Amino acid sequence: MTAGDENTAKSGMTFREKLGHAFAIGGENDKLLDDEVELLRDIAGNIQKRGLTAAAIPFLLFNRPLNMVGANTLQMGEFFLTLKPVEAFLMRFMGPKATHERLVRTIEKRCSIEKLIEFLEAHENQG
Repeated sequence: MTAGDENTAKSGMTFREKLGHAFAIGGENDKLLDDEVELLRDIAGNIQKRGLTAAAIPFLLFNRPLNMVGANTLQMGEFFLTLKPVEAFLMRFMGPKATHERLVRTIEKRCSIEKLIEFLEAHENQG
């Protein structure tokens, strides 16, 4: 039995399958939960309230492939982003129920940017 066969026997996945999983786009775990949808609605409402919808939509479209990088950056900045003054500022922009953990969990899902754009377009069409 080779080393590759031993690894496959232990994990149940070949190296190629592991790579495919590591670089997968979307999947069954990519569904937004109700609290995540609520967070995105709050963010879209606050963007619309400030009159930034026209600027936010192209920004999100151009940076959509970087949402995982952004989520990881937010995760690394946890210490700074959970300081009381910074947290208070972010809550004003994201809504009263926003937390650092909830934001990171939402942004790391690839469909979150699409959903945020949908909410922004819906707010724009209503206004």
